[in-house]
Amino acid sequence: MKIEKPPYERRGQAEAERKRENDDPSSSEIIIFITCCGCGVWIWFDIVRESISFINDVGFTFHQNDINVVESDANQEIQSNETEESTVHEVNIVGDDIRGKELYDKVRVLCWILTTPENHKTRALAVKETWGKRCNILLFMSSANDSTLPSVQLAVKEGRNGLWGKTREAFRYVWDRYQDQVDWFLKADDDTYVIVENLRYFLSSFNTSMPMWFGHKYKAIVKKGYFSGGAGYVLSKEATRRFVKEGYFNALICRHDHQGAEDAEMGKCMGNLNVLTMDTRDSKGRGRFFPFVPENVYYPGKITNNYWYWQNIYYPPTKGRDCCSDSTISFHYVNIKMMRMLDFFFYQIRPFGIGDQRPATPEPPPDFNLTETPWFVPKETTAAAATRNNNTVAAKTTIIPITNVTHVMNKTTITTTTTLPNATANSMLSTVVTRL
Repeated sequence: MKIEKPPYERRGQAEAERKRENDDPSSSEIIIFITCCGCGVWIWFDIVRESISFINDVGFTFHQNDINVVESDANQEIQSNETEESTVHEVNIVGDDIRGKELYDKVRVLCWILTTPENHKTRALAVKETWGKRCNILLFMSSANDSTLPSVQLAVKEGRNGLWGKTREAFRYVWDRYQDQVDWFLKADDDTYVIVENLRYFLSSFNTSMPMWFGHKYKAIVKKGYFSGGAGYVLSKEATRRFVKEGYFNALICRHDHQGAEDAEMGKCMGNLNVLTMDTRDSKGRGRFFPFVPENVYYPGKITNNYWYWQNIYYPPTKGRDCCSDSTISFHYVNIKMMRMLDFFFYQIRPFGIGDQRPATPEPPPDFNLTETPWFVPKETTAAAATRNNNTVAAKTTIIPITNVTHVMNKTTITTTTTLPNATANSMLSTVVTRL
């Protein structure tokens, strides 16, 4: 494809050509004025015409191969820039980073996307045209065939209550066909955005022959925790092998029908298969996988105090500029516009002079050995919030003292003494809320 030079460069080259035609000596000479001790000295250097021609031809074009600008009518519908014959297994790394290319070959990731027929031309297409093309292998799991994605037609029913069945069949499908071509298996939704390079960087510290999986960790339902389905989760090759070879056909290990919550059922199954539910935070305790959009992660106050999230997260939450690791991997509930905008900001806008100073492999997370106690919302926050929300309680209501309420947050033990109205004491003690 021919890349046309910008107007200012074309004008400069045209002027140089005109000067050559007129045999203007200024086209073959450079004048340097040197001031020394108040005296002006003129030094003339004869430069061959070929040198100036070389400068005109090369100047300001060295970076143009990294830029792809597409102009279209504002009202024109966004179309796929992939042809039907093209593959989605392409490398798309910012700049020309050698380490990124090495990880692409060393940490091979298969990404399979949970989607539905009605989302093929919207959400699924957005995934394909943004982060999905950075996976080593990209597959879309649906209940209908679509050659334009393409999608894999599974013998399952659509609907939220059938997600577990689709997940079971999808993992079996990818294992049977791609077990020798990849090292890790990522499951994500069609409204999940994944920074695949950061995923490879994170996984590069682990051995895929070990039974482990990774994601955003919850403490409910499964004793050792399980991972959010929306934020996406990754299984090692050994974890995937155990799931397909040992769990898929054994109803005592993994649920055999297609009903149930996908992520919770996967958590139970992984626990029964002795697959380790790993800590995916960075060494500073900042998360990498997130079940929400960036705004709700950065400003968690927008999530109501009694929201299920605070009751279920396994590790202490972080917020603001400390909300997320510099090697963050995923966000969830990302609509089509946001997906394209995230891709634009991550891969096209590059601040000049900022290099990647991260170590060759990530430092271990705080709970690398999986011995940390699950985090719970501080009890005194519960009491204070409950007191503020019960201003309508009669002034003569009997007060029940609560003492020695001990809890753990960020590895610090705190003992508090507070009081609650007896009319609501029972409901308050069972409620877990927080204010961040």
